[in-house]
Amino acid sequence: MSKISAVLVTYVNRSDDIEKCVDSLLKSIVTMDEIIVVDNASKLKVSDFLTKKSNKIKVIRNEVNVGAAAGRNIGIKNSSGDFILFMDDDAIADKNMVKYLLEVFKKEKKVGFVQPKILDMDNDKVIQGVGHDIDLLTGRVNAWGVNKVDSGQFDHIHEIPMVGGISMAKREDLDKVGYFDEEYFIPYEDSDLSLRFLKKGFKNYCYGAAKSWHRGKKEVAEYPQLALLGVTTPERAYRVARNKIIFMRKHAPTFNLLFFIFILLPMYGILHTIVIISMKNKEMFMYYWNGMLSGLVYAIFGRGPNSTYLDN
Repeated sequence: MSKISAVLVTYVNRSDDIEKCVDSLLKSIVTMDEIIVVDNASKLKVSDFLTKKSNKIKVIRNEVNVGAAAGRNIGIKNSSGDFILFMDDDAIADKNMVKYLLEVFKKEKKVGFVQPKILDMDNDKVIQGVGHDIDLLTGRVNAWGVNKVDSGQFDHIHEIPMVGGISMAKREDLDKVGYFDEEYFIPYEDSDLSLRFLKKGFKNYCYGAAKSWHRGKKEVAEYPQLALLGVTTPERAYRVARNKIIFMRKHAPTFNLLFFIFILLPMYGILHTIVIISMKNKEMFMYYWNGMLSGLVYAIFGRGPNSTYLDN
């Protein structure tokens, strides 16, 4: 009988979110053998209330925020399951979600990651995602099914390039391919590992019959124009600018990478800078360009100072 471990990473003060997430897993019709919560220096220690719920819950507390990638790796290393389920701390699982995800491993060959259909928690008729891909020429992220009305059109097993937010993989396959690249901190860490699975001959899937709900954006940008750029906070501006370059450096073909670095990246930088300056947001400007510079250091040397500009 296969054992299943769930790994959740939480940060700041999301006690309501993480509690709902854990509760949904405890209600799963497929019993979770352990639920590992990695607490990235939350203001409120989640162990104070989570461990009372079940003896299957294990909380590992970090004294600093090590990020989503390192947090998930800590969870993997402290898990004993044959299958590892990764969940965002502000998501909840349908009671049948795990059952359906496991079915994919039985029905398909050479399965890497499997993700459920992710619905908006505030409007469960709207899809947040059923997989995504990243253009290895432009660096543009394309979320599949996002903002579409759910009419069951994705309620089948279909191949996807990359998973995000909620996913499951076999422990033995993670050991073969490798864990999350901690250089990213967050985001892009799940996209990176998805692509590494593909390069090793695995296939990633989404099974829309497996349902989950995600709360969505936790932060609201002070200026809507910045939200359109996908940067709701200065820290987010740093990480998106930096990690896009790192992802392209690792995965884009040589011609694509050179075109991205020397043609598109300057265009992005000028456009984003104009928007940020027009908002008179000096902090955002500093974080954005420190992210760009850190990413370029990585692009040149193949490694770089990981988030040294941020106080984590």
